[in-house]
Amino acid sequence: MTPFRSLWLAAALLMAACGTTELVPPDDVQEATTAQGLSTLSVRGTTSASGLDTTTLSIPTPVGTAAGDVLVMQLSNREAVTAVATPPAGWTLLRSEQSASAIKSWLFLRVASAAEPSSHTFTLDLASAMAATLVAVSGADPLEPVDVHVGQKNGNSASLALPVATTSSANGLAVWFSAQVWGGTTCPAVHTPPTGFTEQLDTCLASSSRGMLHSSATSELGAAGAQPAFTGSSTLPNTNITHAVVLRPLQPPATGEITFVGTTHASGKTVTSLTLSTPTGVAAGHVLLAHLANRNQIAAEITPPAGWTLVRTDMSTWSIRGWVFVRVATAGEPASHTFQSSIASYLVGNLVAYAGVNPANPIDTHAGKSNSSSTVFTTPQLSTSTPGGAAVWFGAQAWTGAACPTPAIEPPVGFAETYDTCLVSSSQGLVFNAAFMPLAGAGIQGPFNGSSTFAETNVAQVVALRRAEVAPPAGVALRGSSRHSGLSISSLSIPKPSGTEANDALIARVTVRNNITATVTPPAGWTFLRSEQSAYAIRTWIFYRVAGASEPASYAFGLDATTHMAGSVESFSGVDPLQPIDVHAGQKNGDSASFTVPDLVTVGVGGLAVWYGSQVWPDATCPATGIEPPLGFTEAFDACLGHANGLLFNAAYRSLTAPGLQTGLSGSSAFVQTNTAHVIVLRAANAPRCIVGDTYASTFTLQGTVAAPQIVEPSGLAASRVVGNALYVHNEDTTALVAINTLNASTLGTFNVTNVTPADWEDLATGPCPSGSCIFIGDIGKWSANFPPGGSPTSFTIYRLPEPDLANGQTSGGLVAEAFPFVYPDGSKDAESLMVHPTTGDIYVVTKNGDTGQSGVYKFPQPLTPGVQATLIHVHTIQLPLNGDANFSAATAAAIHPCADRFLLRTYRTVYEFRATPGLGFESAVFATPVTLTDTSEGQGEAIEYEANGAGYFTMSESPSPFRLKRVPLR
Repeated sequence: MTPFRSLWLAAALLMAACGTTELVPPDDVQEATTAQGLSTLSVRGTTSASGLDTTTLSIPTPVGTAAGDVLVMQLSNREAVTAVATPPAGWTLLRSEQSASAIKSWLFLRVASAAEPSSHTFTLDLASAMAATLVAVSGADPLEPVDVHVGQKNGNSASLALPVATTSSANGLAVWFSAQVWGGTTCPAVHTPPTGFTEQLDTCLASSSRGMLHSSATSELGAAGAQPAFTGSSTLPNTNITHAVVLRPLQPPATGEITFVGTTHASGKTVTSLTLSTPTGVAAGHVLLAHLANRNQIAAEITPPAGWTLVRTDMSTWSIRGWVFVRVATAGEPASHTFQSSIASYLVGNLVAYAGVNPANPIDTHAGKSNSSSTVFTTPQLSTSTPGGAAVWFGAQAWTGAACPTPAIEPPVGFAETYDTCLVSSSQGLVFNAAFMPLAGAGIQGPFNGSSTFAETNVAQVVALRRAEVAPPAGVALRGSSRHSGLSISSLSIPKPSGTEANDALIARVTVRNNITATVTPPAGWTFLRSEQSAYAIRTWIFYRVAGASEPASYAFGLDATTHMAGSVESFSGVDPLQPIDVHAGQKNGDSASFTVPDLVTVGVGGLAVWYGSQVWPDATCPATGIEPPLGFTEAFDACLGHANGLLFNAAYRSLTAPGLQTGLSGSSAFVQTNTAHVIVLRAANAPRCIVGDTYASTFTLQGTVAAPQIVEPSGLAASRVVGNALYVHNEDTTALVAINTLNASTLGTFNVTNVTPADWEDLATGPCPSGSCIFIGDIGKWSANFPPGGSPTSFTIYRLPEPDLANGQTSGGLVAEAFPFVYPDGSKDAESLMVHPTTGDIYVVTKNGDTGQSGVYKFPQPLTPGVQATLIHVHTIQLPLNGDANFSAATAAAIHPCADRFLLRTYRTVYEFRATPGLGFESAVFATPVTLTDTSEGQGEAIEYEANGAGYFTMSESPSPFRLKRVPLR
């Protein structure tokens, strides 16, 4: 997954905490109101490190650092100013300053990757005293993060002075560093950052003769232009070096046409590697496609350089094979790229670069074909899912001649040729070319067929690129917050937050002390979301509602017992009023100063994470500082119910940009007491979440063949909710689970499910769960060889396990499963179809009866309780069409659309889609008339899944081998 994001949050939130932490009498009501501002840059965290007489220094990565964050670091040393610093891979030197003999400092920068290491080790060629400070910043433009940087040595001075910096972008963030000569055995706090800066760190390397003071601070800037001098001060008149770097905020991506940047090509005879130069003009975020072809060695495998991904490969029977790879250019793009071949052969290749492509998701679709002894370069039709893309066409043909023919290959009609050349040989030559054509609307494209004047075997391949996305809509904003608490009460009345308007989303948090068996009854119109509790000391409930045109002045939450209570209500504008909740998580933390919340996976763009902390407090006087929210969150309030059985409680929020894995959601306090912590992500109104269409392509595309040896009997597919372009595949009765690439079915990871004994595993799904995103496996069949002779189960099990962290390099190992046993309300059934609602997490099982075509739809009751047998709820019985062949009416797999308004149900031979009635919710789809979709021509079709964004669906057959991944796109 590329760390370079094409999404931009036009309006983020900058809020001031307006609550107090004073004692709240039982009948007192306080309100906190807020004001909105603009900001996209914030500090994730700061770390430091130091050492004496060393040549290496390892500095930790700040907690919560995410892909695309910008890391800035100042490294300093004492009395070895001729030393040369060597950074780890991925770091760039911005500048260096030094005094005559006492101190030297380097300023380095890096964009965090999806698999960011826990620390970074810098090396000097001379042993010396070293100190470093690292600051991680979110919301910076990862493609062009640096606006300007300045630095200065100040000899024997108490002034930490810098030259004036002139910025070219508005709303940047200045990161300021200082390093000063120091000789002492303890660290004084003597540095004062420039006016308007917030200190992030002030520490030292203590030594009587070689010590250093070092500090950092940050400041949000306004308009572009000359900035006030970033000059701080020290109480010591010692030599110092000061640096500052101004980071650019994320900018709106260009949304014009995809344009050709440049191309290069190369060839070689009997070679095992081919080096392709990076075209002139390539910049960060451009998309590169590499096309390679060889002669008479189709068994060869091409290994690309780091950062390249195989899109597809096509080959003839023996004479020619072609490969296409993709890469997103980085800010430090290498001058060339070397591809390795496992077998020496005549090898040709070219590299083409394009601007205006979506760097986060560049490939829309692709196709290819070999054509034997033909003058025609035939490719299958494509069906694109997004408008405004472009098609890139590659042709390669066997050639025997001492000179290149003119022309060699004619591209399809309408394509502009970017090059046309050859590798000459009397027996093993090749002609090869590339061409490009912008596309208008989405849907069926082509076929894109080229030609040549001679009938030789050829391979033709075409890749459709996605255009850069438009900026997402304005995000969710906090409208206001109110709260109330009381001692020995059975009802808590919380005021409506000031300024609340119709369609705002309201979230209520209610917490009680020492009565965890109590039941809270919310006012009419509120929906229960989740609850966490300790063994006896504290319990918290979360509710939500969408505001109507006429809201009451307050909301009374009733309790069936008398106890101490505290609660708050927050209102938010810009939320999707139909589906306000994207995802949520929570956790109880026993006797802890850490308010831990699991990571979670979001679907929507431009949402808002709302964080709640509640903690046991044993004193009548409230602390000066109560609960600290996670890094990057803005506190809405921090309050207390003072009592020997009191409570601390607060609320905070953080705007989100790109969907996917969200980390760094844990807060803290200075007190080791039991607490509960929650995070709820609100979905932005009109945010693009997925694609819905009623018309699919009439043919399927073969994406690739599963190569993982662990897959021997695939029975289910499930799309990852953590990363794009990933599907999970499982076997019918083994514990192997494999992640494959949706573009070509290549293996992304292999895992083993633990804590289980498979009986008859029949289907797979992904969906939300308390830990974020989980994989659900249906042990729901009745006819497995694993059963004893004559055995027929009466109870069944759904297994739930957390998705592996593919984005950060988790590609193997065990995944621990939780069991959810169940029985049917009307006797045992045979089933092979499992589906999980993408937002509610509801689990559905669909039964199988090929003779009658009747498939019962059953649903798990909520809440889900691991290890406790549930009795499913019968929703409806579907009647599938009959034609005399049970294979056409036996349901074998199911999947819910990511937009949750329809679902797929497949049989061995047929694919059906059931579409919900608009406005009547997902389960109305169960009662709909099935729509027959495109047949994917499979021998024993047992697996189906929607594309992660809903732009098509994938299928796979359980037999015969090899197992092929097929895709049917929308048109």
